[in-house]
Amino acid sequence: MVYDANRNAYFRQFSELEYPSLANDRQSIYDYNRVKNIFRRVVIREDILNSYVTFEKYSIQGDERPDNIAERFYEDPTLDWVVLITNNVINIRDDWPMSNEDFYNYLTEKYTESQLSNIHHYETLKILDGQGRLIQPEGYQVDSTHSVSFLDGGILRTETSIKSVSFLQHEIALNDKKREINVLKPEFLELLIRDNRRIMEYQPSQQFINPKLKKTENPRILSPR
Repeated sequence: MVYDANRNAYFRQFSELEYPSLANDRQSIYDYNRVKNIFRRVVIREDILNSYVTFEKYSIQGDERPDNIAERFYEDPTLDWVVLITNNVINIRDDWPMSNEDFYNYLTEKYTESQLSNIHHYETLKILDGQGRLIQPEGYQVDSTHSVSFLDGGILRTETSIKSVSFLQHEIALNDKKREINVLKPEFLELLIRDNRRIMEYQPSQQFINPKLKKTENPRILSPR
C-alpha cells in the first residue's frame, strides 16, 4: 500500500479561512471558498524539543510508514502527523526512507547498472596508534590520494587507510540515514496535542467567526468600481 501523507489527520488539525472566490467575475461579492490555512503550522515547544528525555531513538524497519510507527507507539495510526512534525518531515518523498520498491525504481531511473558500480567517493578508515589512541576516525569523505602521517613510538608512520564507496553504496547510505528518527514518548503526547489545538485556534478579530474559522476580506468590496 502506498502511503499518502495528504490523507493523514494532520491536515484536519488546521484552522480554516473563508477566502473570496475569484473564479468568476459574475459571482456575488459574498461568494467565498473555505480552505485550510496552511500558513499556520505546528511548532513544538522549545522545552519539549530540546529535552532528550521526551524522545526515544528509533530506527525505521523495512517499509514502515509513519502511520505504522504511530500505531506502534501510540496505538493510533492517525497520529502519524506527530511522527512527522517531531522529525521535521516536510516532504514525505524526500525526507522519509524509500520503500524497497520505490528505492529500486529510483535507482533504475537515475543510473545504469554500470554507473551504480562506479566509485562515488572515498572515505577514511579508522587508524589507531600502537597505544590504541585514535589517529584517524572513520567515515570522513576524502580524495583518492589521502594519507596521514603521525609519530608512533618515536617512529614516523604514513597510512593511506581509505575505502572506495560506489554510487550504489552511497545511495543506500543516504536512504538508511533517514531511518534514524526521534519518537515522542507517549506520556508527552497529550501535551503536544493540547499545544497544537491552542496554536491552531484564532483569536477574536474583525475577521473572526469562531476559533477554527475566520473570513478574509473580499477585494471586490475594497476596490473602487
